[in-house]
Amino acid sequence: MSSVRLRVRVWADAVGYALAVAAVAVVAAVVVGVATGGGLVRAKVLLFVGGWTLLAYATVRLWPRSVEDADERGRSLPGTAEPTRFRAIVRSLPPLRWMRPPPPTRRLRPPAKLFLGAIFVLLASLVMEVVFGI
Repeated sequence: MSSVRLRVRVWADAVGYALAVAAVAVVAAVVVGVATGGGLVRAKVLLFVGGWTLLAYATVRLWPRSVEDADERGRSLPGTAEPTRFRAIVRSLPPLRWMRPPPPTRRLRPPAKLFLGAIFVLLASLVMEVVFGI
C-alpha cells in the first residue's frame, strides 16, 4: 500500500505543478489578449503558441546530453534539491499543502512537470476552441 501512496504523492506533486503553470499561462494570455484588443480570441492563440513553445522547451530540457546521461536518467527521474519561489508557492496551495511531499529522489524532474504543464496549456487552448467556441 505504501507504493500506491507514494505514486499518488508523486503524481499529485507533478499535476499540481502543471496545473499552476497552466493557470499562470491562462491568466497571462487573457490579460495580454484583452489589453492588446484581441480579446479571448487572441488569448486562445497565445495559449496555443505558448503551449507549443513550452512543450519544445521542456522537450529540450528533458533530452539527454550524452549516452551516460541517458542511462542515468532512464533509471529514475530525480527532482532537484534546490527549491524555487514558484515551487514553494505551488507547494503552499491546497491540496499539496496538506500532503507530505514525495522524497526528492522519487519526484519528477522540473522539465517533466513543465512538459505536463505545456500539455495542460494546449488543452486550455483546445477547450476554448471546442467547448466555448472562441
